[in-house]
Amino acid sequence: MKKITFLLLLFCLGFGLMAQENSIPKVAIGVRAGLNGSSILVNKNTLSFDKGYSSTQKLKLGAQAGFTVNFRFKEKWTFQTGLIYAWQRTGQEQSSKFVKELSSYSIGSTNAYTSHHLRLPVMINYHINTSPNHLIIGLGLYADGTLGGTLAYDASAIVTTATEQGTEINNFFASGELHPYKNERHRLYYTENKDDFVKTYDLYTGQMLKRFDIGLNLEIGYQISQFYVGIGGNIGLLNMARKEFFGNQFAERNFSLQLNFGYTIKIGRAVQQECR
Repeated sequence: MKKITFLLLLFCLGFGLMAQENSIPKVAIGVRAGLNGSSILVNKNTLSFDKGYSSTQKLKLGAQAGFTVNFRFKEKWTFQTGLIYAWQRTGQEQSSKFVKELSSYSIGSTNAYTSHHLRLPVMINYHINTSPNHLIIGLGLYADGTLGGTLAYDASAIVTTATEQGTEINNFFASGELHPYKNERHRLYYTENKDDFVKTYDLYTGQMLKRFDIGLNLEIGYQISQFYVGIGGNIGLLNMARKEFFGNQFAERNFSLQLNFGYTIKIGRAVQQECR
């Protein structure tokens, strides 16, 4: 009789440990940090005056960090939110050719965007199982507020004009830095032909890019006990280009990829089975 009781106690203890290992926390707080690569999605046919426009985007390495909060509402389903800070960089090469009045323009530029973001994710996560090590698939939305950023440019232009005396060709070279998210006067600094004298051109007064964005968020990750690793992507749904500067038909959207590492802290009582 004592042996049977002892075996039952061992069975209950082992079952209890298994239930604890497979426990499902009601709330889990996680810290996240990782790398990102961001880009700009540009519709090449959105420039109304320019049929020869082309734009090439280059992903540049950035970083992000923040925290997440997960609320489990079913055995394998969690609702996730949090707050993420992201430092993003994007490379861009643009070229265009067009004719305006008696002049033809050939313009090329290399641009480097750097921006700072606060992002609020709202996602539904599906956990493949409830063991400590399992795959997680998440899908949802995010709201993004841009804190600020810069646009470093290096551009050149060839302007060919037909005159009574013949064809006149002028070369322009511009370089500098703009703050596209600020409501201020934006100036281009350029030189003409072989002259070293730097001239100023008032480009635009006001915000060039919008600060607020909403988009889709997808992430696939793996939970290893309390540690997490995942890859994800964001795509913006809103046009970030202000029509006052770019025109009504021009559109560009945000896009980024992320590699995340995290640590999870479980809070609240877990769902456990009891041995009776």
